[in-house]
Amino acid sequence: METAANGAIAAAYLIIPLTLLPLLLKAKREIWLNLLLMIMFVFSCGVGHTLSAMNLHSTPWHWVTAGVSWAAVLVLITSQDRLRYLGETFHLLEATWEQALTGKLLCERSGDDLRIIKINPAARAITKDLLKSGDRLCETMPIHRQQVYPYDIPLINLYFEALKSGESRRLEYQYKGDEVSGWYMNLVTPLSPELLYMTFSEVSGVIHDPLTGLYNRRVLEMDLETWDVCLFIDLDRFKLINDQRGHLLGDQLLVAVATGLQEHAQAHSGVAVRNGGDEFLLLLPAPKSELPRPDPATIAASVLKDILAIEIEGASVGASIGIASGTIDAFEEDTPINRLLQAAETALREAKRNRRSNSPQHRIQVWNRDLARRRLRQITLEAYLEQRSSEAEFWLAYQPICSMQTGAIVGAEALIRWNSARLGRVSPSEFIPVAEATGLVHRISDWVLCHALEQLAQWQDIAPQFTLSINISPLELEDDDFLDRIMQRVAGAGIASNHFGIEITERGIYSNLERYLQSLQSLRDMSLRLKVDDFGTGQSGLAQLLQFRFDEVKVDRYFIPTNAQNLEKVAICRAIANLSEGINFDLVAEGIEQASQRDLMLGLNYNYGQGYLFSRPITAPDLTTLLREGTCLAPR
Repeated sequence: METAANGAIAAAYLIIPLTLLPLLLKAKREIWLNLLLMIMFVFSCGVGHTLSAMNLHSTPWHWVTAGVSWAAVLVLITSQDRLRYLGETFHLLEATWEQALTGKLLCERSGDDLRIIKINPAARAITKDLLKSGDRLCETMPIHRQQVYPYDIPLINLYFEALKSGESRRLEYQYKGDEVSGWYMNLVTPLSPELLYMTFSEVSGVIHDPLTGLYNRRVLEMDLETWDVCLFIDLDRFKLINDQRGHLLGDQLLVAVATGLQEHAQAHSGVAVRNGGDEFLLLLPAPKSELPRPDPATIAASVLKDILAIEIEGASVGASIGIASGTIDAFEEDTPINRLLQAAETALREAKRNRRSNSPQHRIQVWNRDLARRRLRQITLEAYLEQRSSEAEFWLAYQPICSMQTGAIVGAEALIRWNSARLGRVSPSEFIPVAEATGLVHRISDWVLCHALEQLAQWQDIAPQFTLSINISPLELEDDDFLDRIMQRVAGAGIASNHFGIEITERGIYSNLERYLQSLQSLRDMSLRLKVDDFGTGQSGLAQLLQFRFDEVKVDRYFIPTNAQNLEKVAICRAIANLSEGINFDLVAEGIEQASQRDLMLGLNYNYGQGYLFSRPITAPDLTTLLREGTCLAPR
């Protein structure tokens, strides 16, 4: 009987070390020696009981067991602090598991499914108590066997791919179950080829726009996909509708646009993003199947058609779309996704600049080599403009404004010029937009202001009634600091403030009307002369002039007729002249190049003109000579 008992004990003692060996192979350094001695102790006991069961003399082996036992005792005594630390760590990990705000699952592979070994309270709450330990994941929540947006394979297959690769993977997807739905972020970490640890949370309110339900810009920081195509979409007329009809209607339009974009995104395995305000992105991955994807321009045309079809309470919007695809080399300092976005945005700005109709060829622009060269040129100009030394290369030209009747010079417009030692002569139409886009325009405007006032002070000694005006960017009207600087500069220049004018384009005035009218009133309070430049090129119409009393309107050269047979332009100019008499502002006809134009415009009651008939832009010394000599230019 005793022999049988020894045999049974021996068998147990020998089996126990075998079950502990896998643990020993994966054990951390801190407990490896303790575990090894425990295995050796149990094994030696098993050998001792085996010898006893075989009625063999085992005293020598007992000494071996005693030695191993005391070695284990000594190691355990010296390892008390370390073992206590490990025990507290395990307790902390267990507490963290139970109290974590994110859901946590420990699963093992079970055929074509995952069986839940352990689940924390947060995971049970997120899954509405659908899951518990021992459940098979797909049996309990069958949607795991379906594709989840934006991935094109079932969710369970994504988990198996992680197990196969042995690498952690972050997944972000839209889950649409009967009881559980939303956007989730899931970090899956394989612990072995069969064991998977998952931690997940709902992120619907973090990476999604609360109004439209689309992704917000934070999704661009996530490694969801390698994006191959970007459509950058900007709504036209939206701000006007928002201001005039209210934000509720504006929000309804945004939601309608977002709904259409989401359909296009799902149709092409992409994502739709609200970039902010009335800007949207449509990001598409490279095709994963042999079936060709429609050309990005075709997709953009379809998006544009859907947006143009939207009408809510009589309100509708247009859109401009920039397209970029493939590898973009024009922005080498940035990440691939940002290069793609910047290229698409550059194409968008070109589409907005060239808009002539709502047809795709006028509303959609594809990033191309010409835009790439232009972008490189802009980067170069920006780099040179940022250098303070560029100001030494600026100078002002002055184009006279003359009496149509006598040719007498009554004023002039100051025009900035840039003769760069490295770049040559750079047109203002090229470098001013770059300055506006980078914020450098404020420094340039201040330079123009200082030099123009200094020159006007000298000319007023020669011609006391002479007026001088400068052009300012619409951005300056949003800058309270610039308005303060104008006040200080004018006050310090020692000039009659009503002889100094500020010109702003009609388009600039009406792009942010309420804010700009406040700024214009501040300028009027300084007794400055306010002028509308290039009148007729904006989108607001003559009635907008009634919202603010300007001193002078300069009619754009496009509307100046070349002869009396140009009946439409003659009618437009006559209407503007009648308006000027009614609300009392001076008129200047721009682009007068022929004597016949001068005579025609004079007959329409335009008293002042500017153009090559009178003079091209000239230097300050040349204009000084003309003023000192009282020269009349192109008198009748």
